[in-house]
Amino acid sequence: MTTSNWKDTLRAIKVPDQRATTGQADEFLTLDDIVTVKKDSLRRQLHRVLSEIEELAREDRWDDILALACPVEQKFPELCDKGLDLELRAKVSFALGQKSRFDDAIAQLKICVERDPSNFHYHSALAYNAYNSLYAAMNKEIFLRGKLKAERIELAHRHLRMAQELRPQGITNFYREGMLYKKIEGKSDRSIPLFQKAVDNWEGLGPEEKKARHQECKNYVKALYQLASALLDNGLARKALAYIEKCIEADRESNHLSMVYKYFALGKVHFELNEFREAKDALVFALEVNDNKPVDFVYELLARVWLALNNPQKALETILTVPEKKRRPYYRWTEADVYCAMGDFNTARVVLTSTLDRDRRSKHRALIKLAKIEYLLSNFKKAEEYAKQASEFFHERWGGILNDALFWQALCAYRTGDCNRSKKLALELKAHNPRYPKLQTLLTKLRQSESS
Repeated sequence: MTTSNWKDTLRAIKVPDQRATTGQADEFLTLDDIVTVKKDSLRRQLHRVLSEIEELAREDRWDDILALACPVEQKFPELCDKGLDLELRAKVSFALGQKSRFDDAIAQLKICVERDPSNFHYHSALAYNAYNSLYAAMNKEIFLRGKLKAERIELAHRHLRMAQELRPQGITNFYREGMLYKKIEGKSDRSIPLFQKAVDNWEGLGPEEKKARHQECKNYVKALYQLASALLDNGLARKALAYIEKCIEADRESNHLSMVYKYFALGKVHFELNEFREAKDALVFALEVNDNKPVDFVYELLARVWLALNNPQKALETILTVPEKKRRPYYRWTEADVYCAMGDFNTARVVLTSTLDRDRRSKHRALIKLAKIEYLLSNFKKAEEYAKQASEFFHERWGGILNDALFWQALCAYRTGDCNRSKKLALELKAHNPRYPKLQTLLTKLRQSESS
């Protein structure tokens, strides 16, 4: 066939109208699924972008990732049009989270879970960003309060549970929901079964499974630690001891958690069990393995241990280890206890009053201690005034009734002969806490004074 002939033949071919031959749109098959050249080119583009993001992520170049791929709709509209954008959105969301742009990260992941609701990774990532945003708010890095905080907590719970349903033998998402309850919501009792599930799931794995999922071992160790802490918070110190000992043993080689924190926790459990010598040994070891980080909390508990061992001089030596300007209010409360144990009430007064101006959260604790000191020294009017100040501060700061303040006001009123006011305060305390220590003794004395 000559050149002119094949050209004539080509011109004679009638190209059909594509719209007339492709039929109706169908979610199962389109022309692009048959003639895949365009889709293949988009997949190659996606692969190149994801590879570049992985390379940047290895160097923590989060800003560069965002410059490359965010917003996804503007940078890669064709990928979005063809539904090839979800993995890219997930990668971008991680970079956004690393830059504390949690709202933007969550927005990307909501698109992912809506379009792929059975994808474990998308639910887990969305929950993780919600969870991290709550920690950032707790640390005052971002603002998240009231209704916004409640909604974020609910979002985190919802997607943590979806991830748990999709992978019921996982560890990390059970651990994270436990932390959500314990640290964010202050509900340590509700965290216990979640930490327990994380622990049981890991311990139920075989050696090969543990090797394959080694990255989750860290959260197993942390779950052991937090489970011990939650059990201790809920009065189960003996069970807590078993889990903190297991945590120390499981983490002996990897040291996922600081030895200072692990042995401090061990000392704290022994202290709650009144095993003071064991507590002392654990706390002393915690100080020995410290790598120059602030450990005032260890010194404070060790001082209380020395007091329990009837050695106030050793307690004083311990408490004075931390420079005065670095002693936080809780530390100074124990410092005051040490001076009281040594009979030096004047110094104890000075220590406690020094905390009043700078303590905006728990000043009532120091005020009640001052009330007790003045009562012990028979300064009942002064003691009652401190108790009244504690009551007013607590009500203004926390919006509730401070049982200790009611009791010490009632007792001081009794000691100064104002039995009517004492009875009124004592009955108010009884209405709130009928089992308050020594309240019944005070009520008995008040009844006796009325009948005499």
